[in-house]
Amino acid sequence: MAFIELVPIDKATGSRLEVYQEVERVRGKGRLSNLFKGYGAFPALAMANFKRLGVLLGEGALSAKLKEGIMTALAEINHCEYCVSFHATAMLAAGADDQEVQGALTFDPDKLGLNEKERALFDYAMRANGDPHSITQEDIDDLKALGVTDAELVETLETVNTGNGFNLFAGALGITADDFLTYLKDR
Repeated sequence: MAFIELVPIDKATGSRLEVYQEVERVRGKGRLSNLFKGYGAFPALAMANFKRLGVLLGEGALSAKLKEGIMTALAEINHCEYCVSFHATAMLAAGADDQEVQGALTFDPDKLGLNEKERALFDYAMRANGDPHSITQEDIDDLKALGVTDAELVETLETVNTGNGFNLFAGALGITADDFLTYLKDR
């Protein structure tokens, strides 16, 4: 049970309702997540975060499967069951299978069905999350030798940043998995 009121869509008004309608316009009717119901308490921030998430997941060079794999792994690290269910479901939608989801949950890039460059970026994301100050120029040079661009480094780090931010938000406010999520829910 959430620690703050998650106003249902039929009770939302004003700017909160506008946010809810935008989420449903993009994701489909009935797919307003509890996370964005929570953010609805601050509608301008909710809309900014929803747009930011749309840019992160809908644009850039990295595959949705890699980005969702990173977010699934971060959710596991951060003990965010809601986020595990949400991002593991999104991993499946991005073409992953159960074994690949398990690879993300066990932080094993070799089980994610990724190419060499993507596996290296997954490892980079996990290292950056654990101790960003341990990353060296040599680490970046190794990634660039695999063809990683500056934009892909930024995209990877923003995936880590966004995943951790949403994990913190959901965890600190007791936000639980949505009714429309079933994969890895209540595991």
